[in-house]
Parts: sequence; C-alpha cells; structure tokens
Amino acid sequence: MEEVHVNVYIHAPVDRVFDAVADHEGFLRAGSTTQTRVIRPGLTERNGLGAVREVRVGRRIRYVEEITAFERPSSFEYRILESTPSLRHVGSRLRFTPRGDGTEVDWTSRFEIPLPLVGSFLGPLSRRMFTAAFTELLLAEKARLEASSSGHAA
Repeated sequence: MEEVHVNVYIHAPVDRVFDAVADHEGFLRAGSTTQTRVIRPGLTERNGLGAVREVRVGRRIRYVEEITAFERPSSFEYRILESTPSLRHVGSRLRFTPRGDGTEVDWTSRFEIPLPLVGSFLGPLSRRMFTAAFTELLLAEKARLEASSSGHAA
C-alpha cells in the first residue's frame, strides 16, 4: 500500500482556500493537459458530497472520483471509482486548518497498483508522481489565492 502526503500553507482565509480547492473543475487543472468535469453534481451543492468528477490527464490517464465526505470548510474526501491505468484506491482526504492569517492544507491519499509483478515497482513510482502532481496543484492555487489577496489589499 502506498501513501501520498502533501502539506502546503496558503496565506488566505480557510473559507477562500476551501472554496478554491473544492471547485473541482477550477482547481484540478495543470496547464492544458488536465481536464476535469463534474459528471454528477453533489447532493446539496455542485462539488459537495456525492459529486462525481472525471479527471483526464493527457490522452491516456483517466479517473472517475466520488466525493465521499464534505465538511465545509474543514475537509473533504474522495475515492477513485475507475481509473486508467488501474489502481485500487483506498481514499483521499484534504484537510483545511486555519493557521495564523492563512490555511494549512493537508492532502493524503492511499492506493495500490493491483498488477502482479510490476505493481511493486509501479507503486513507488506512482507515489512520487502523485506527490509531485498534488504539490503542483496546491502551489498553483497558493500563487493564485495569494496574488488575489495582495491585489485586494492594495
């Protein structure tokens, strides 16, 4: 079993950070290679509990994910229902904790690659790739939110 853990501090209020990260179509983008769409809205809000999103990275990688817990503005969880390439996803959780004038975002994910022989090699490689991707997404949002905060202060 592999575990990814990423922690990023964003100098913005917890409500703004949560709203930005929970906006699946807005947040889950990395350049022009990642596309995300909500394929089933959540029960009480579009991106909330029960929402199902499709994430495509390039032409070959695809995930269908369901939001399994949604506690505004402190956390949400999701689970990958389908993926190409195949992986067994235990679940992911994003926690948002107020710290001083900003918000600490903690993202954890647990999974395994269910392929005989190569799974033990691909697991650690996938962990490094997910860590890099999650870090990139959070740092990009940090830059956007902190730039807009400084623009509001002026």
